[in-house]
Amino acid sequence: MLTRWSSGGCETPKPAAPADLAGGVEVLGRANRCSLGHVMRAIRFGFAGVIVVVLGRLGAAGRLPRNLLAGIRIPSTLRSDAAWLAGHQAAASALTAAGLGPVTVAIAVAATRPGRDAQTVLFRIGTGWLLALLGLATVQASRAARATDAS
Repeated sequence: MLTRWSSGGCETPKPAAPADLAGGVEVLGRANRCSLGHVMRAIRFGFAGVIVVVLGRLGAAGRLPRNLLAGIRIPSTLRSDAAWLAGHQAAASALTAAGLGPVTVAIAVAATRPGRDAQTVLFRIGTGWLLALLGLATVQASRAARATDAS
């Protein structure tokens, strides 16, 4: 007979008696797939953070050309190459810090394997961190780009 138990936020069947070898093999298979699910979510979340960190570092170095795909794409930064460069250099620290939140959360989730509720809280904290600092970076970029256009 199988009973239900929770491990790391994932519900898996657990054999009621050690003699149920077939059930034990199935338990291990399901637990591994379940554990992989939280790791995959953490990897995707961390990868998004890494992209933001890379954009921040490229902007700081002046190596992120004006484009329609990546970067802080607001009217003030898209007006000219000088405005784009000034905006991204001004926002580089905030962009880099914004990406570090999701990376930190991803490492914590992958390493500690918290329950589903704890994962939800951690991912929400990481998302809040990301959005708050992206907002700050956008304001910084806008101010720097408008100052470049004014001069």
